[in-house]
Amino acid sequence: MLAEFEEIEARHGAEKGADLRKACRYLLRHQFAYAGDRGVATVYNTLTDGRFRNAVDGLLDSVGYRVIRNAEEQWVGILLDDDDASSVPKLKLDETITLLVAAGHWQDDADHGDLLDRATSLTTLNVLYERYKDLLQSAAKPALSIARFLDLLRELEMRCIVDIGEYDRDQQDREVTIRSMIKLVSGDEPLRRIESYVKSEEVRQRSRADRTPDDPATGADA
Repeated sequence: MLAEFEEIEARHGAEKGADLRKACRYLLRHQFAYAGDRGVATVYNTLTDGRFRNAVDGLLDSVGYRVIRNAEEQWVGILLDDDDASSVPKLKLDETITLLVAAGHWQDDADHGDLLDRATSLTTLNVLYERYKDLLQSAAKPALSIARFLDLLRELEMRCIVDIGEYDRDQQDREVTIRSMIKLVSGDEPLRRIESYVKSEEVRQRSRADRTPDDPATGADA
């Protein structure tokens, strides 16, 4: 791979070589590059430049990533391409639920033909938070505060999956744009997955409530 990068520098100049390294580092740090984000134009153009495609794909493939490009929606991303499940980072439960809530909202807009330019879904923090509370109202697990929920959305923003707007004092809310790559990281049927979790929590809580004081599972003496 080093020889291929050196060849690019020799043919296209040191500046292009630097752009190529920067673009690869950006993907490894953020997972996705979205053309509409400020300061990302050079990164996106480099990643989609046919002259550098083999070098980018080869480098990232060597460390276990598959590169995905979507020209219509103008983003590039990487997904782990590894059969070893232990190599895939695991999200905590609250992180997973936040991701699935946002993905469910995007999917609803997609199903109703309400997506905007570049297949984005426009909503607000308050709408997503209310949706989150509604979906978890039957679960015994306490709901996150809206501040914590926003923090978890910001982690998705760091991966370029969502874009969070400035705080609107009049509306006491923030716009949130959900991007289409969320479907790649959330899996199929995100709402069904949340509902499955809620039902499993209900069963677990009922089982706990039905135990008698003498039930060995409670820790009491038999």
